[in-house]
Amino acid sequence: MIELMSKIVEEPFFAELRTRQQLGYIVSSGLRAVEETRCLAFIAQSSVATADTLATEMVKFLDSIQEKCLDPLTERDIAVYSKALIERKTEPDKTLAIEVTRNWAEIASGRLQFDRLQREAAALLDSRKADLVEFWSKLYYSDKRRMLVSEIIPHAGPASSMQPLKSTGYAIGVDDGSKGIRLGVN
Repeated sequence: MIELMSKIVEEPFFAELRTRQQLGYIVSSGLRAVEETRCLAFIAQSSVATADTLATEMVKFLDSIQEKCLDPLTERDIAVYSKALIERKTEPDKTLAIEVTRNWAEIASGRLQFDRLQREAAALLDSRKADLVEFWSKLYYSDKRRMLVSEIIPHAGPASSMQPLKSTGYAIGVDDGSKGIRLGVN
């Protein structure tokens, strides 16, 4: 479901922040995977908009996904997105090195799910709009939602911020010595 969401929101996110609002030079979204955890990542880099503006507009976009991206979709639209993902997953490896790398990742992680791509493709065959809407509701609107916002703020220029650093909810704010990077630690 998260891969399907990623494909559905990728173009509208770029169109809204980069094309319509012209907030950043680099605007992208996509799926990120670390070990067995997958997440949606939204990135915006700008020399004209402050980090607060970018964060605010990104959250506004996330708040509008249900209305602007999911509600207009039909079951046929979901099938088209799913088919594209299925084709990518079931495409044979082009080289032996790619196949070895994919299989070695399963061994190194200890998961040993050598049929992962086929299983994911099979799950996509059963994807329905109601499932996707329910998934987004659990992922985004749940009180258990986790969101990480990372900001790099320049000291000068139109994108700089004159406001003091805001609390991130951590007990202590630490400057690691890098120009414009904020870190929080417990």
